[in-house]
Amino acid sequence: MPAARNGESVSLRAPMTTFRPEGVAVAIRLNRSYLIQRRQGRCRKMELKVVSHVNGDGDILEAWLKYYRRLGVSSFHLVVHGPREENERLYALKDSYPVIIEDTYEGPFDSEEKKRRLNSLLEGMRGQWLLAVDSDEFVEFPYSTISATIRMLRLIGRNALSAPMVQHLSSDGSLDSPEVVADPFRAFPLCSVDLYQIMGVQASISKWPLFFCTARTLLREGGNHNCPAGNIGSSMQGVTHHFKFRRSVSQRLDRRIHSAHPWRHESVQFQQYLESHANRLPTIGTFAYSRDALLHRGLLRKFTSMTVLRHVLRSTEQFLGKDAHNS
Repeated sequence: MPAARNGESVSLRAPMTTFRPEGVAVAIRLNRSYLIQRRQGRCRKMELKVVSHVNGDGDILEAWLKYYRRLGVSSFHLVVHGPREENERLYALKDSYPVIIEDTYEGPFDSEEKKRRLNSLLEGMRGQWLLAVDSDEFVEFPYSTISATIRMLRLIGRNALSAPMVQHLSSDGSLDSPEVVADPFRAFPLCSVDLYQIMGVQASISKWPLFFCTARTLLREGGNHNCPAGNIGSSMQGVTHHFKFRRSVSQRLDRRIHSAHPWRHESVQFQQYLESHANRLPTIGTFAYSRDALLHRGLLRKFTSMTVLRHVLRSTEQFLGKDAHNS
């Protein structure tokens, strides 16, 4: 799957290194200690915040909020673009969920302005893990929980997760959808990895939604298509489920075409395809959504056992070396 790869890559070949047996023993003891503390409730539950730029998406917004709450997200920090009437559903829902509207503005959509306002929001969120997602993006993680995914990233010294987009379509490729989409995965069950290419649109599908907000972290562009500046990516990979093609897409494309967006030509290409195909998307090459299907196709990618073992042993070797130096 094509995706931008900023930061260091992780080799899957084990280095020719001799590890001391006591290093393995220390690694086992550290892991056992963590599990005991977890059972006894002494490991503090991680708080994870979503940062997002929202405009419209009222038909899918509550499903989006529920999805991330189920994954353990503690609060949603939003930059709201557009007049209140365009975001009526958000204002109706905000008191029922931990939603904090951090910033509002109107005027034509501009990707650079979106980036500027999101980066301004990051300034007050240094030193914690964040999810930066649009309100039609539902991220699925390679491990069963977000916290497990973060632990694995920490283990190998990385602090950002790539999650390229998988486009979701209705079963017949039509744009028809309910006025309120309660379950996007049921309403749009088909997945496509190369939908943009089939439609003749050259647009990035790379996304970097999960990252630790360091003192130097900055989004490189409004779409968050590259690893944030100040962060290091890894070979692990999630999936960003993208529910773009709903009943509202034609209106949204039209607005984008007449905006100052630097990639508005992509919207022109999408619109031209839809107009010439009776407003239906191509279903060729699609597959029915399931987590097993994503794992089987390598779209969800965990670290190999060898990668994990190598980094655990390397860390314990370093720990033992420091301990011997200080004794």
